Amino acid sequence: MNETEIESIAQAGLPLMNPTTPEMLLLAGSLARLSPGSVVYDIGCGNGTLLALWHEAYGIAGIGIEERTSSVARARSEVSGAGGQIRIIEGDGALWTPERAADCTVALGSAFIFGGAEGAIPRLAEMTAPGGVIVIGDRYWRSDRVSPEFAVQWPEIPTEYGLVSGARECGLTLAGLVRATEADHDAYESAIWQNCLDWMDAHPDHPDRPLVEEYLTRIQDEYLVYGREAFGWACWIFRKQD
Repeated sequence: MNETEIESIAQAGLPLMNPTTPEMLLLAGSLARLSPGSVVYDIGCGNGTLLALWHEAYGIAGIGIEERTSSVARARSEVSGAGGQIRIIEGDGALWTPERAADCTVALGSAFIFGGAEGAIPRLAEMTAPGGVIVIGDRYWRSDRVSPEFAVQWPEIPTEYGLVSGARECGLTLAGLVRATEADHDAYESAIWQNCLDWMDAHPDHPDRPLVEEYLTRIQDEYLVYGREAFGWACWIFRKQD
């Protein structure tokens, strides 16, 4: 069992694979000024929850790209009520090239496929029409004085100021911000821990059970030792200049 398979166990059943809530995503959609017919590309769309939520609330259409087969199947089910206005493609979002620019592009917890949020921003900007919007949801360092022993493990994570400065260099303007609370973080991490425990309880004799147990201990230690204090999580809404 590899790390991706273990992560699939840890996130199994989670409608949102990030420390966020439907209310936060609806606010992000409002700040992005979505309207009926807005075309949205969700890169690394996970279970399709965001696209389904925005379609119901704002009438958007669009495409979701997701690499994990299990998530693709769930995403297609999730958006099945959109009347064919939302399509889910199985593949690597970092390699996908759209036929036309979108009104809004999104990377919600998936910027890592571009090497981090700072790498995702220029790529998403290329997919976005002038006057359109880019929504990045990801982690950031809450301080630029993070202990080097922690920072060296996560070189792709920017400070919030560094992320916004990089976006400005790409011709983007910060138009809105939706920030997760510490309670949102705790709820998300707890859900992951419970999924791991539930799987371990259901598979007491599985040969890879020790790997899942080791993974659970590691992510708990990472979160409790420095993650909760050092990391923030937010959605930044950027507007692309005309």
